[in-house]
Amino acid sequence: MEAAKEPAVTKPRLPPGFRFRPTDEELVVHYLRRRALASPLPAAVDIPDVRILAHDPSDLLPPGWSEQERYFFTCKEAKYVKGRRANRATGAGYWKATGKEKPVVVAVPARAGGQGKAQAVLVGMKRSLVFYRGKPPTGSKTDWVMHEYRLAGAGLAPCRRAAGSQAAEASRPAEGWVLCRVFRKKGSASANAAAAAAADAEASPADGGSDGEAEDAGEEEGGRTFIDFFARADADAAGRRLQQQERRASSPVVSSSCLTDASHEQHGREQETTSRGA
Repeated sequence: MEAAKEPAVTKPRLPPGFRFRPTDEELVVHYLRRRALASPLPAAVDIPDVRILAHDPSDLLPPGWSEQERYFFTCKEAKYVKGRRANRATGAGYWKATGKEKPVVVAVPARAGGQGKAQAVLVGMKRSLVFYRGKPPTGSKTDWVMHEYRLAGAGLAPCRRAAGSQAAEASRPAEGWVLCRVFRKKGSASANAAAAAAADAEASPADGGSDGEAEDAGEEEGGRTFIDFFARADADAAGRRLQQQERRASSPVVSSSCLTDASHEQHGREQETTSRGA
């Protein structure tokens, strides 16, 4: 007798209109630290584990992607076996760090009854990198940017969680995990083209027809009727203009012959008055 197959578990997704826009503190505390502790992430959030150095940025965020950025978990790789310098080289180029690391802090409120202000506690570090194509130091700069987050300070503190029903086990987060945010630099031609392609992909109907034809015909798709209000407004305006023209046509108009006869009569009176005066 065959065992019954378990139903596939579908992960919940964000409702329409919601976007994943976390702050630096939220990324470090609620996502990177959870991944380093092998704890489940919050529902409806999918951040895959990817080896960043094995992919080109255009593969990580392909054209037509619905979002302008994407998040990944990856493990830092050392450039040398006995060194701590990170490897940044990929198959087609390399990631180059820009500037210094910036601290990621969270505000911890004072204890109950305390008079002091909230304290800033270090939980991680953030580094910005730019992708260059080619080999260093002659690579060509691109508009691909990556923000790399790592745990530091209180973010590396051990977490006590229940193990079974009696004892509590303290687990320490793995330091090798980092969270990467990959995106195109805003304002660049490539980023604008990618955004336009994504917008066109979302706006195009599934059956391949044009939106204007569906709206003009008033077709129903999925139980929803599309109405072109602008076309209705244009039709109403054209109808009003036609009514005004009909009103003008029906109103009496003074003919040009009447005006000509009146001018001749006035001219004759002026000549008669002149002759009398003479």
